[in-house]
Amino acid sequence: MSGICGILNLDGEPVDRVLLEKMTASLDFRGPDTREIWVQGAIGFGHTLLRTTDESATERQPYSLDGEVYITADGRIDGREELLEKLSDRHTSQNHPDVKLILAAYRDWGENCLEHLLGDFAFAIWDNRKQQLFCARDPVGAKLFYYARVGNSFIFSNTLNCLRLHPKCSDRLNDSAIADFLLFGTNTAGETTAFSDIHCLPGSCQLVIKNGTVRQQTYWTLTLPPQIRYRRSEDYIARFQEIIDRAVGDRLRTKNASIFLSGGLDSTNIAVAALERAKKRDFPLNLQAFTGVYDRLIPDRERHFAGLAARSLGIPIHFLPADDYQLYQNWDKPELHLPEPIHAPLVLMHLEQMRDCSTHSRVLLHGQGGDEALRIATVREMLQGMPLHHVAIDLARCLFQYRLKPPLGTGFLAAVSPAFPPEIPLPAWFAPDFARSQNLQERWQSFWQKTLPLDRPPRSLAYHGLPPQPMWNFMFALNDASIFRAEVEVRFPFVDLRLLEYLLALPPLPWCAGKTLLRETLRGKLPDSIRQRPKSPLVGDPVKLLLEAADIKVFEGCISDRLEEYVDRRQWQEEIATSAGREKRQILHPVTVGYWLQRL
Repeated sequence: MSGICGILNLDGEPVDRVLLEKMTASLDFRGPDTREIWVQGAIGFGHTLLRTTDESATERQPYSLDGEVYITADGRIDGREELLEKLSDRHTSQNHPDVKLILAAYRDWGENCLEHLLGDFAFAIWDNRKQQLFCARDPVGAKLFYYARVGNSFIFSNTLNCLRLHPKCSDRLNDSAIADFLLFGTNTAGETTAFSDIHCLPGSCQLVIKNGTVRQQTYWTLTLPPQIRYRRSEDYIARFQEIIDRAVGDRLRTKNASIFLSGGLDSTNIAVAALERAKKRDFPLNLQAFTGVYDRLIPDRERHFAGLAARSLGIPIHFLPADDYQLYQNWDKPELHLPEPIHAPLVLMHLEQMRDCSTHSRVLLHGQGGDEALRIATVREMLQGMPLHHVAIDLARCLFQYRLKPPLGTGFLAAVSPAFPPEIPLPAWFAPDFARSQNLQERWQSFWQKTLPLDRPPRSLAYHGLPPQPMWNFMFALNDASIFRAEVEVRFPFVDLRLLEYLLALPPLPWCAGKTLLRETLRGKLPDSIRQRPKSPLVGDPVKLLLEAADIKVFEGCISDRLEEYVDRRQWQEEIATSAGREKRQILHPVTVGYWLQRL
């Protein structure tokens, strides 16, 4: 969560120290422990540090090994033991901070260091010998990285608003991105932002800036691995336990940690892995659970199940009541001036939950990713991509050993079900000129008509739900400190590359049916009432219920003159005033963008 920023003047002019200090100071909320800048002629870095691991106790950035190569980084390097074995410098050890490992890897392999780095990171390295700036973002995009070329300067940061402090960075909006926010609630283009001048480096990409040119390329792509086949069911479970132990352990490295505990299977597996690892290594881990609950608005049972899980694990739990939050509550307060439109009408609830977690620890474990990585395949897909005898063995194991049937709609019935959702009409409230200029009808149809090949291999549905899908851009942005401004870093063990590769290689049956793998891993560790709990979403949609009960006049003020460039006020008012319109959460997208524009 540390803050990073930098300026490279492509014409060789010295960096404006006052401007760099101003940009760096704007990142204090990310890193309250230290703030430093480094300037050498036309290049300058800024850094604010948040210490989240024991190794970071002595960390100082910007950092250099030799006075020739400098780095500013927000990163956590995983698989440290394996990396240390490959590094040529035997003086680099487990006790050194992550930034030293990144720079040691760059010294050994140059730009190819990304082939050896595992973890969540965003960094920039200035190589004085090559007169080159090298920037990179981790493969899944868990860390953010923004950049802009303004005038004769290249500027970067992991915080969008930091770049807007540069006097040559304009406030001109990117109409294509605004269209995406209005259509989908998030920007589906991984390289753009709401501002024309500011770009986002996608996950798994790198930038090289040299001799006035900017070169971007992808260094990693998620692929579907070959399917693994073990003779015994126990081997699948044991291997999963081994990998999740490493994924969770690499994300701890601190004595205090928080976890969003839902009482479901994903977060409880993470909690169990964390506690078991601490016990095996005699590590004094103080893990505390935090759970958002509804007691009145909807019939929610998370308080019961999360409380039962916490008691069984022997960890404290803090319940965060959510019933009294209102749509767009406090959106006129400075703390909710978001860098870009984020369609989260209950973002105040999210912000206060994050701040509650930060009172215990600077590390927060999140269970997102389990649903996506364990998404079931259809029997039709299995027959197309697997030998018939493997399908028969797996189906028999599913039916007779675990007493499971492939779920309806994703099993036998999928062979005759449509491969894509029914087309939904484009909302009528777009301003006609804007809709034409941005080809909204074509973009809307293209979004809904995406189909996967009929001969897709097993696990392809899971594969297409993982990073870099737009949902993950939204997830990582929403859980970034630039939104909630609390001293806590969110970490996602289920999108660990080692774990993703294993989960995507599993036979779909029985391990993905009802998340059998996670249920069997918890056998004997948690009560069966949790282990066998059916997978189910919230019984009700809080946003929909609040919208149905809301006075729509409260939202009409968001349609300012600036938003009317994009939205037909009359059409929108007519639609939100009808019961049909109020059942569509998309009707709130203009409210989100409208409030953001007013505070811009």
